[in-house]
Amino acid sequence: MAHVTPLKGRKLLTRAAPKPVAEPVQPMYAEPLSDPLSDPAEVADKATQALSDLLKEQDWVNILAAGTLVAGGALLVAGHKRAGLMVAAAGTAIALMEEKEAIEGLWKKLPGYLREAQGFLDKAEGYLQDAKLRG
Repeated sequence: MAHVTPLKGRKLLTRAAPKPVAEPVQPMYAEPLSDPLSDPAEVADKATQALSDLLKEQDWVNILAAGTLVAGGALLVAGHKRAGLMVAAAGTAIALMEEKEAIEGLWKKLPGYLREAQGFLDKAEGYLQDAKLRG
């Protein structure tokens, strides 16, 4: 025990007695499985099957697309136009992932749309040049 000398007019500082130590903790051991799987390929097959069953139960693509579109709309309403448009575009792309026929149809029609847009821009340019010449 350390030697402590009291100072005049001050209280003597002493240490509190240590608290008793709790009973030692017993180590926990994992119990072996009742049906151990020794074949890793069998474990992988079961995990793959469970994951595919889960994905079949939930329509995750539509849920993700809807959530993304809602988030994009919320960003637009909040005034974050650029971020809102990007998130909404991502949601639209996710929604179209399941619609392969619609994407193929759009892809086939895209050159026609581009020709129409180019024609519109050419006409607009002609009108602007004509207006500029008229002064």
